[in-house]
Amino acid sequence: MIRDSGNRKNRIASSPRGRKKAASPSRGAWSSLLSRVGRLAIGFLALLFWLPSQAARLKPLLTRLRAFLAPFFALLPPRLRAPGPLRASLVALAVLVCAAPPIIAAAASGASPRDAAINSAQTPAATASPAPQTPSPTPIPTPTPDPTPTPAPHPENTVLRQGVSAPVVAQIQERLMDLGYMEHDEPTDYFGPVTEQALLLFQRQHGLDEDGRVGMETYELLRGRDAQNYTVMLEAKGVDVTELQSRLRELGYMDDVTGFFGELTEQAVRLFQQYNNLTVDGKVGRKTRELLYSTQAKAYFLKYGERSDEVESFQKYLKNLGYLTTTPDGVYGKDTVAAVRRFQELNGLIADGFLGPKTVSLLKSGSARANALVFGMSGDDVRNIQTRLKNLGYMKNVTGYFGSETESAVKAFQKRNGLSVDGTVGRQTMTKLTSSGAKKAASGSGGTGSSSSSSSSSSAADSRIEDFLSIAQSKLGCPYVWGAKGPGSFDCSGFVYYCLNRAGVNQGYMTSEAWSQSAKYRKITRTGDLKRGDILVFRGHVAIYMGNGRMIDASSGRGEVVTRSGIWSSSYWKSHFVCGFRIF
Repeated sequence: MIRDSGNRKNRIASSPRGRKKAASPSRGAWSSLLSRVGRLAIGFLALLFWLPSQAARLKPLLTRLRAFLAPFFALLPPRLRAPGPLRASLVALAVLVCAAPPIIAAAASGASPRDAAINSAQTPAATASPAPQTPSPTPIPTPTPDPTPTPAPHPENTVLRQGVSAPVVAQIQERLMDLGYMEHDEPTDYFGPVTEQALLLFQRQHGLDEDGRVGMETYELLRGRDAQNYTVMLEAKGVDVTELQSRLRELGYMDDVTGFFGELTEQAVRLFQQYNNLTVDGKVGRKTRELLYSTQAKAYFLKYGERSDEVESFQKYLKNLGYLTTTPDGVYGKDTVAAVRRFQELNGLIADGFLGPKTVSLLKSGSARANALVFGMSGDDVRNIQTRLKNLGYMKNVTGYFGSETESAVKAFQKRNGLSVDGTVGRQTMTKLTSSGAKKAASGSGGTGSSSSSSSSSSAADSRIEDFLSIAQSKLGCPYVWGAKGPGSFDCSGFVYYCLNRAGVNQGYMTSEAWSQSAKYRKITRTGDLKRGDILVFRGHVAIYMGNGRMIDASSGRGEVVTRSGIWSSSYWKSHFVCGFRIF
């Protein structure tokens, strides 16, 4: 038998008893209340089981709750505030009061009591409804201040010394060059040993502490109007004093080299100035120094026209080496002066024509070079040789300068006449050349004026130029030392002198001033006409031209042998250019 449950309920609801039950309001209200209390009890039990596992997460809530209840506990009697069961009950009641609203709300919405408890612990603000907190303002980042740039080294903020690089160093070098303490060169920012040596000379002359450094005292005096030009005088001592004493001794003005400028040195300087028509003050300034190291300096050792047995003994040495063409007679005449000059030129001395200690010592030694007309020489004897070679058909032009064309003609003559072919006119070549048995050039050779001979001469010149430049480049990096002539250190004049002689050009030592007045080589006055291998002469400086605006030289500013590019685009070198000389 199938029962219709739906119909049964309808019958009960429609019965008198059912209608009475539905119409009773108190019965429904109590039923709803009991249901909510049951759910609250279940939630409270769940909370008791859940709280221990959430101690760490509830700690902030309890801390805030304690702070909130503290004023109220303060109002309670002491017996109620004392720790004990009563106080624990009050705290538990407070927790229950705070947790009850979300749990009741969750029960009404169907959520589990456990979820409600978790929400209560994680969102304490929902129970206490504290006042909204004002958000903290976003901090404005403090801008990082730009670092204060470190000022360039300058005497105002530091003491300049060797090894420093700074723009003010170039100003110091330029001033030292103008005053004569440094050789003229393009100033640089680098404070090297040459700058230090120049400062020592400046400090020595001005009575300052000689430390080679630039503090404010040295800097202000160097820039001021009271700065003195470089002068060697009484009480001075140093390498420069030794150097000038050696030169005075060579010219016969003094006997001893001590390195100290005393009264004897002053007397020697006065005597030199007197004999060379200079202002007699006993001090070695720029003019005295320039003349002292030039070929125009007049010596005091043996004067022109002097007659003595000593002169005759020197003449015999010169005769044996082929420099003197006349008979020794003891008179220091024009022929003897010419022979001495040629001897000095071929043996690397200043060709002043006087028999000083160095000249005499070398003349008597077994290492003296015999006379020969060689590449780079000029004069009447060269012209005479060229004339003879022209008459024999070996060359076309007579110039008075022994250059590549003359060298090629001499080699052709030596080969034709069975001599050692070296391109120099020594004793044997000279004897054969001036004899009646000298063979003329082969027919059809046309001399060096022909195209084939000219090509050979040009090729020989190019080869010499490259050898010359290779010698110069092999000395790159060698230190600059004022007055040095090699092989390990140089000044600008010494560098040119050394390279020329190593390349077979017998050229005596000359300063930039002496070079500018030379009449020995072809002079070039336009920079556009300069060629590779020419000698460059600037005001106070000499160098070797490498072509295409490049040169190689011993630099006082950089302190060593260097190469430089773009010299004709440099205002410094353009304004200081004097002339050039064609050597090859």
